[in-house]
Amino acid sequence: MSLDDRTRTWQLVMTGYDLRHVTLETQADMARLLDLDPSISHLTLEIGDDRVHVARDWPSDQYEEADRLIDRIAASGMSAIVSTMATANPLAV
Repeated sequence: MSLDDRTRTWQLVMTGYDLRHVTLETQADMARLLDLDPSISHLTLEIGDDRVHVARDWPSDQYEEADRLIDRIAASGMSAIVSTMATANPLAV
């Protein structure tokens, strides 16, 4: 376990087939990539004909806090909150 793993507020979650092909080193690299570029919402790994979806998973209390903040912002008179991605370009290997 690295220092990043202990200080990270989220965990890496992977779903799909052929997860055994995703090494611990690759998992650590993907987590670091997601740390470095928060605008990346998820990754899709293509392994042969299969795909593995990789994303961040936060504890439920963080989602609850985010919901409270959204409610508070909305109560202040805002009619919309728009979230945009920093980049629309997919990452290619």
